[in-house]
Amino acid sequence: MDVEAVTGPGAERLSWQDTVRAAAHALRAEGRVAVTGVWGAGRTTLLAGALDAAVEESRTQVRVTCADGDQHYVFGGLAQLLSALPGALPGTVRTSRATAVDQLLHRPVGGPAGREEIAAARRAMADLLRAASAVDIAVDDVQWLDEASADVLGYVARTVAAPGLAVLVSERTAGRPEVAGRLLGGHPVHVPASALDLALTAAVVARHGLPHRSTSTVFRNCGGHRLLTEIACAGLALRPTADEQDLPGAVVQAAQEWLATLSAPVRATLLVAALARRPTVSLLERAGRIRADDHVRAAVAAGVLCDGRAGGVRFTAPALADGVVGAAGQQERAEAHRSLACAEADPVHAVRHRALSRPEATDQCLAEDTAEAAGRARADGERALSAELFVLAAELTPVNRPGPRLTRFLTAAREAAAAGDGRLARRAANAVAASRPTPAQHVAALLAVVDSHSQALAEAAGLLERCRRLASGDPQLLAAVELRAAIRANVSDSDPHEALRAARQAAELARTAGRPVLEAAALTMRARMERVLNEGDSTRTLDCALALNVAAEADGIGNSPQYLAARHAIFDDRLAEARSRLTVLLAVAEQHGQEEDLVDIWRSLAEVEVRSGACAKALAWSGRALDASVAAGLSLGPACYTAALAQSAGGSFASALRYAAHGERAAREEGDVLHRKRNLWMTGAVRLHTGDIDGAVTAFARLSRTEDNRRPADPSVFRWQPDAIEAFVAAGELTAAENMIQVSPAPDQDSATGAAWTRARALLLARAGETDHAVERLRAAAEVFRRDGLPLEEARTHLVRGRILRAHRRQAAARTAFQDARDICAGARARPMLAIVQEHLDRLDGQGRSGGRGDGKTELTDAEVRLADLVSRGATNQQAAQQMHISVKTVESMLSRVYRKLQIRSRTQLSATLMTHTG
Repeated sequence: MDVEAVTGPGAERLSWQDTVRAAAHALRAEGRVAVTGVWGAGRTTLLAGALDAAVEESRTQVRVTCADGDQHYVFGGLAQLLSALPGALPGTVRTSRATAVDQLLHRPVGGPAGREEIAAARRAMADLLRAASAVDIAVDDVQWLDEASADVLGYVARTVAAPGLAVLVSERTAGRPEVAGRLLGGHPVHVPASALDLALTAAVVARHGLPHRSTSTVFRNCGGHRLLTEIACAGLALRPTADEQDLPGAVVQAAQEWLATLSAPVRATLLVAALARRPTVSLLERAGRIRADDHVRAAVAAGVLCDGRAGGVRFTAPALADGVVGAAGQQERAEAHRSLACAEADPVHAVRHRALSRPEATDQCLAEDTAEAAGRARADGERALSAELFVLAAELTPVNRPGPRLTRFLTAAREAAAAGDGRLARRAANAVAASRPTPAQHVAALLAVVDSHSQALAEAAGLLERCRRLASGDPQLLAAVELRAAIRANVSDSDPHEALRAARQAAELARTAGRPVLEAAALTMRARMERVLNEGDSTRTLDCALALNVAAEADGIGNSPQYLAARHAIFDDRLAEARSRLTVLLAVAEQHGQEEDLVDIWRSLAEVEVRSGACAKALAWSGRALDASVAAGLSLGPACYTAALAQSAGGSFASALRYAAHGERAAREEGDVLHRKRNLWMTGAVRLHTGDIDGAVTAFARLSRTEDNRRPADPSVFRWQPDAIEAFVAAGELTAAENMIQVSPAPDQDSATGAAWTRARALLLARAGETDHAVERLRAAAEVFRRDGLPLEEARTHLVRGRILRAHRRQAAARTAFQDARDICAGARARPMLAIVQEHLDRLDGQGRSGGRGDGKTELTDAEVRLADLVSRGATNQQAAQQMHISVKTVESMLSRVYRKLQIRSRTQLSATLMTHTG
């Protein structure tokens, strides 16, 4: 049995507290538990926590702690165990057995244990522990337990049954328990001390008082490793104003301690792997590491490398690569680069290694080769590699050639911005500024830094003002500056009017300068704002941009009219067209685009698939966008919003809430008002679906305040109001719901956007007693959704209709509505909504409703009965939340109500109470 399996595929990892509780529960329920983890994963802490959580007054707890070297001391582990047992225990066995125990305790250091000696020890320990009757034995770091002790403890574990004897063993391993498995009989409960995921890393970051933007940096560099993450956060907390992409040196030092557990030849192979951009076993062998395959296997077993496929080699945490490189001397690194230069089949990578192994500070010939390789990398869409190579080419260029040197630094800044590497963009831009650039070159370098900010544009105002001063009188430069100003006004200031003004000015300046690429991007931004504000003719403006016939990748795909045309198709629910446009753009982005372009396209594809009811595809696209955002250090607000949207459709509501919370905090810290509002929308919508009406109203009230009377006029662009109205109606705040309907623009009732508003209005009608009219409206809305191919919206509308009908005791009609919703959700694999619909059907059919609980206690609701059943069977709060598709906070409050109704105070009492009433 594996504890991780209880959360189901795709579920987030257990919190530390839940992992400890899971281990303690398994120890009591099964009696044989193996805890595993790599160096620094927290095995010892987990073992101690599980023992503490499982403590019972009637049981004796004994702990054996092993260390490297103990494996050479015969019966050393057993002697440690016996010394820790209460003194009275040996007296409970026969004299012959006590003699054997005494001999173990006083055995002189010598040769291996004989067969008779081991047999006597087996019998003595088995009798001793049977007589003790209630003992918990914990063995920490069992991989260093001596062979004789392991033999005896394994025999005891097989012959002394639980619950009389419970055994908890920890083993340092990245995989399944092998040594622990043999000791415990082959199939113990396995509780891995797993790495942190993004959500758990964010919790550690918050605990240390760090800004949310640190989450990406910490997670990207530490790979979720618990000790490295704690050290990184502790170090960053001591210097919060420092560059957060530069992790504390203590992280690299800890990584080097981990690496020190491997042999010197393995570390030498890892150095070569760390210096290569795309290491494989074959490459390492060609570079002179003949035993690379064996060394990689050893590193995988230690958790230093991922268990790669097809010969790929990847560190589990980039900090480990930094550690192995940092431990090597300059000469050792140079030799490794020279070996890789000879071994690389890719000429671009071969040049990179030649440049990094250069014996001289400058080299004109090598600079030319490196610049040529950088150009090839750029043409192939490898923007991060291109940026690194252009910097190397610039540094290799002799100082007596300032022109090519400056040009290469400027190109590096642009490429770094395209790759989302803010640090490298700033480094290159500073080099440009120090090279006496022209105003045009200086502005271009500064705008590259602005572009590298991703969505975090709140602090870009100063840079843009500086660019305006430098660009004075140059329409081309001013057009580029005003275009960025328009983007900032929309994203950071939530001021679409100012964004539209700046976009119009940028388009005019670009036209005056005769720069069609810049004009197309400015017209695209203008069309975007015209659509948002329902001002002007956005379709005509977008057609003008498209008519310029500029390649989508010319100024960033996200700024292209082709991408905006796909976004408009999504707004209009022309989903087939949107998918087709995005698929074409994806191929372009994979070849030429920036990392942020790929993320934007994946996010848009996820939105398309959510609307289309392809939940599994939506989860896959949103997952790629989130992973890429973390890897590239991009703003997490947009990717978390999309992840929350996809999770609410096909994953779990609990996961959706977590992503929305992370995204809202990240966007708030970065001044990204646009995605802060979108994440608040997701928070309100999910809380509405899970019945947390107060939480939904709070989220929508916060969202409403952020609009600040500048709410977009086109309701298809940002569709939060119908959800807010439904929450207000559910909370009984009918006046607020009616006011929102009155002040909002009326969408076309025959559109999908209009159908969502129709559904919201139907709820008000039902509250006013006009049930038939409400049901009629809902049928019409469902038909619009069905016609437009929006199955999840159709299912949700059937669900609302069923609720209204059930509330008015029209059971048969309600059942039909719920069944319609269920069939659609099942086909779309919309798990969260399917669970809600099924609960309504079960309630109609009389399932899930508890009988009387006896003694006049208040009857539990269906959800409370289900929660009580899960908890009584050992589920943690987080596991119950995931299985019920609700938040952990909702589980906690619901469990409190269960305790109050049943007049109990603990999980143990809950299990006993339920057993009493179920026979």
